[in-house]
Amino acid sequence: MCMKILVVGTGAIGIVVASELAKSPEVKEVRVADINLERAERLRDWLKSKKVSAHRVDAGKSDDVVRVAEDVDVIVNTTLPIFNLTIMDAAFTAKANYVDLALYDYSSFLKQMELNDKWKEAGLTALLNAGSAPGITNVLAAHAADRLDHVDAIRIRIFDSVESREIVSTWSPEVMWDDMATEPVVYENGKFKSVPLFSGEETYNFPDPIGPQTVVGHVHEEPVTLPRFIGKGLRHVDLKLGTPDMPIVKFVVQLGLLGDESVDVKGAKVAPRDLFLKLIPPTLSFEEVENKIKAGTLIDAHECYVVEVEGEKASKKMTYISYVLFPSLREVQKKLSGATHESYVTGISAAIFTKMVCMGAIKARGVFLPECLKLEARETFIAKLAEKDIKIHERVEKA
Repeated sequence: MCMKILVVGTGAIGIVVASELAKSPEVKEVRVADINLERAERLRDWLKSKKVSAHRVDAGKSDDVVRVAEDVDVIVNTTLPIFNLTIMDAAFTAKANYVDLALYDYSSFLKQMELNDKWKEAGLTALLNAGSAPGITNVLAAHAADRLDHVDAIRIRIFDSVESREIVSTWSPEVMWDDMATEPVVYENGKFKSVPLFSGEETYNFPDPIGPQTVVGHVHEEPVTLPRFIGKGLRHVDLKLGTPDMPIVKFVVQLGLLGDESVDVKGAKVAPRDLFLKLIPPTLSFEEVENKIKAGTLIDAHECYVVEVEGEKASKKMTYISYVLFPSLREVQKKLSGATHESYVTGISAAIFTKMVCMGAIKARGVFLPECLKLEARETFIAKLAEKDIKIHERVEKA
């Protein structure tokens, strides 16, 4: 099937998504679009594919996205989640399917879900949260839950470590630091509730070579979405994050450097968050990743997701423990030079989901998330990940 795909956003994830799609024989055309036309053109030139064209688009204006989306089969939104509703509206107007990677906030998520009937009637698919976490984590949670008669709890643990001789941003600083300053939501005893920042500290034993690491509660999509779709008596969902930089993160947050309220600095009104984000380096471009690795500034990086699903089968307690150990930053360079460990896994996941939507491997119509996929679609997704050296491991613990 010949597919025409529009990728909105040419940041760290958009680069990987566009690269993977451009290499796919099933894909006829890839349009890469960004408010910064020069950046989109640079990506087009770097991909060196006749399939790829570059366009300027303002993701905050639905009509502008529609203009670039004529005749496309799917729009992949790799921009900031604040643009989800706008780009989703443009996709519907353009009669295109839609894929995004993360939620903006709970209110926006509900607005997206309210469009389900409208999209279903139009015979279109909108797949939300289709990256790695959320994305892979949701698929693993659903995969385990399907094999249980009753589900008690889902616990997700993430560890991310970047070794560098200078401060670098491998992810959008705005998204990353806003997440760090937002109280986590957990699902407990059948209810959603906010918990204090950095609470729930524990030592979690990640697979080798990572080993035991300190993790704390972290705001994320999975505790918000999984309880809506998993069912089976689910009573608890949480997500905790570990990183060697957590003491620095705590210091930044507790000092108020991410505050929105302006403070007086020698007669000038300054919001600490604005100053902080101005000083933090922007997300590394693919050229910068390549150059910093060659210079020995960016040394390596590692990440791991673990999804534990606890419940009962045939009246016996069981826990399915699934994990994905990312290819390291240096291993990723052999696959896609200029990508990071995180952008590679997230971008590849999004590209696989996108192709599955276009080629009919995902048959559902309407608005839904990866945890809603049928068994066959989940198995296809996991198999496609393995082809890209993103391998899922699983063990089962029986009480």
